[in-house]
Amino acid sequence: MEDIKILLKKMNILVVDDMDAIRGMIKATLRDLGAENIDLAINGQDGWSRLKTKTYHMVISDWDMPKMTGIELLQTVKASEEHKHIPFLLLTASTEKARVMDAVKAGVDDYLSKPFQPKQLHFRVIKLLPKVNLVKDSKGA
Repeated sequence: MEDIKILLKKMNILVVDDMDAIRGMIKATLRDLGAENIDLAINGQDGWSRLKTKTYHMVISDWDMPKMTGIELLQTVKASEEHKHIPFLLLTASTEKARVMDAVKAGVDDYLSKPFQPKQLHFRVIKLLPKVNLVKDSKGA
């Protein structure tokens, strides 16, 4: 667990959700795991703007948001040569198989259904850690 805390402490994590309470809960959960560098975005458009100006090592995004949805953000990230390596966790209240397949086709690294417990988010974040590449840091931390 100590190695996990050390890795999370070095990471920049972007949380994208249009609901303030959800962003706060995710941020608190990540802090409990040891993450310190957590940025919050209110929709996919805001998230993409942040991704273009700072290096992130993981993205946790809601699916249903105004301006740019989480699936649109995922598609944009995975289509970008500079960003496609970033592990992407998609959150959604929908469990429709077609939606899950859309996310898989778009390159999602993991998927978590809402509502979820902090322990479920812990598990998903830890599961994605082997995909984190701290060396790919073109913009500085």
